[in-house]
Amino acid sequence: MDIKEILSRIGYVRNTANLSAREVSLRIGMSPQYVAQLESGRIVLTVEKLLQILEVCKFPIERFFNADIADYNVNTELNRLIESLPTDKKKNIIEFIKK
Repeated sequence: MDIKEILSRIGYVRNTANLSAREVSLRIGMSPQYVAQLESGRIVLTVEKLLQILEVCKFPIERFFNADIADYNVNTELNRLIESLPTDKKKNIIEFIKK
């Protein structure tokens, strides 16, 4: 994942939380333009600020760095359900998917 992808994901996180760039900026104690400038690549993102943005947006860090940020919840739920199955049921699902 490159910096462009990370900055794009910040926009995704913000939009998912229904927050404006200005609102997120103010909530993390920065100037009103901070997040807009960050998302456009005009200023450098620090780990500290990324973590603050994720916290303000109530967005899990593991989802942020997941390969499929949009389907994370569906994938997590599917994994949880599959992991709770007995081995024979898991094998049945594997065979079904292979067909």
